Amino acid sequence: MKRTLSILAIIITFATTSIAQETEPVMARDTITDVNFRLPDEYVANLEQNLNDWYLRNYAAYTPQGHAITHSANYPDSIYRKRLSEMETSIDMPYNQVVRNCIDRYMRNHNNSLGAMLGRSILYMPIFEQALEEAGLPLELKYLSVVESALRPSATSRVGAAGLWQFMPATGRMYNLHISTLVDERRDPYKSSVAAAQYLKDLYEMFGDWHLALAAYNCGPGRIARAINSTGKKDFWDIYYTLPSETRMYVPLFIAANYAMTYYREHNVEPILPVKPLTTDTVMIRHKLYFEHIATVMNIELEALKELNPQYRCDIIPGSDSKPYSLTLPSQQAFVYSLMQDSILAFAKKDFEAKGITEDEISAEPSPIYHKVRSGETLSTIARKYSTTVKNIKRWTGIKSDRLRIGQRLIVGWSNGVPAVKSSSQKAVSSSTTKATYHKVRKGETLSTIARKYGTTVQRIKKANNIKGDNIRIGQRLSIP
Repeated sequence: MKRTLSILAIIITFATTSIAQETEPVMARDTITDVNFRLPDEYVANLEQNLNDWYLRNYAAYTPQGHAITHSANYPDSIYRKRLSEMETSIDMPYNQVVRNCIDRYMRNHNNSLGAMLGRSILYMPIFEQALEEAGLPLELKYLSVVESALRPSATSRVGAAGLWQFMPATGRMYNLHISTLVDERRDPYKSSVAAAQYLKDLYEMFGDWHLALAAYNCGPGRIARAINSTGKKDFWDIYYTLPSETRMYVPLFIAANYAMTYYREHNVEPILPVKPLTTDTVMIRHKLYFEHIATVMNIELEALKELNPQYRCDIIPGSDSKPYSLTLPSQQAFVYSLMQDSILAFAKKDFEAKGITEDEISAEPSPIYHKVRSGETLSTIARKYSTTVKNIKRWTGIKSDRLRIGQRLIVGWSNGVPAVKSSSQKAVSSSTTKATYHKVRKGETLSTIARKYGTTVQRIKKANNIKGDNIRIGQRLSIP
C-alpha cells in the first residue's frame, strides 16, 4: 500500500511539474519579431565606412584581394542562443529574431566594415575599458560605440550628435565636455569615454535595468519613462512597440555587436590588423598652435594629427598657461615634440609675419566663413573657390554626403588668420601660377565683411592694397591676398 502511494505521489508531482512548464508564460524577449525591421540610415552609413582612412593606410596591411567580402555561416537559432548565453557578460544577452537580423547585418561584412572595426578596436577598446572600469560598469558596454559610430570619432549625425559616443551638444556639456568654435571634446576619445561611462551609470541608476538604460541613451530618459508609465511594464521587450523605430533596433544592435566582436572568426571574418604597433603619448600644449606648423616642422602627415586629435575642429590647439590642452602623437614623435617645441613656435611666428597676421588676430577666436549653395555648384567647385579641400568643408560643416541642396550653408573657412589647409597638390602650386583674386566693393560692405567672405584678414587686405585707414568706396577694386 505504501509503495502504491509513493508511486502515485511521484506521478502527481511529475504531472504537476509538466503542467507548470507548459503554462509558463512566454517571454517577449524570446519570441519578439518585427516585420518592419529596418536599420537606421545613419547606422548603415557609419558601418559602411571608408577603408581608405589614415589608420588603415598607415598601420594595417589591407588589400581588397586579401580581405575579400565573406558571408555569414548559416547557423541554426540554437547555436546563436547558446553562444550568447556563454558570453561572460553581466548584461543579459537574449536571442530572438530581431537580434538575429542584427547579427546577420554585421556578419555580411559589406565592404569589410566588421574587419575594419575589429582593427580599429585596438586603438579604442583600452580607452573604453579604462573609463568603464573606473566607473564600475560592465565592460561589455565598450561595444556600444560600435553601434553609435562604428568606432569613428569623426562620425556626425543629421541631428548634431558627434563623436565615438554620439553626444548631443547639450548632453555633452552636461557631462563636462567642452564645445566651442575650436574644440569639440565629444570627439576626444578619452574625455568622451569618461562622459559616456558616467551618463550610462546615471541611466542605470534611474531605471535599474541595462536594456532600459541603453534605450534611454538613444532616445532620452523621458521617452523611456513615458513608455513605462503608459504600459505599466518595466522591460525593454515589453515596451518595444511603443518606442521609436531607431530605439527598437538599439538594444538588439548592442547585443549583436557583442556577438559580432566575439564570434567573428566563426563567420569567416578576418580583422584588418595593424602590421606595426601604434603606441601614442600625449603632450600638454600651453600655446596657441596650428596643426599646419606642427606638421611642417616635425615632418608629420597632417592626416595623422587630425586622426589622433579629432577634437580640434579648425586644426588649432588653443592652449595657454591658464588652460593647457593635450596633443596626442605617436610615441616617438611625442618625444621629438618636446625637443622641437621652440622651433615650432619660431616657425609659426615667422609664418604669421609673412602673411601679415597681427598678434591680435592670432589671439582672436576664429569665426566660420559660410557659403550658401547655388544652383549647379558642387563641393569641388566650392572648395576651389575658397582654396580649401572637399574633405575640410565636409568636416567643418559636419556632413558626410557629397550631395548638396540649393540654399544649404557650408563652412568653407575660418576668419582671423586661420591658415588654409590645402592638399599637397595645392601646396605645390607656386604663387606665380596662381590667379589673383579681386573684389569690387558693393554698397554696405566693409573691410571686415570682405575679409570674412574670402577667409582672410583686414590687415592682409589693407597691406595688399596699400590702404592706411579703414575707409573703402563703392566700386573700388581690391586685391584679395
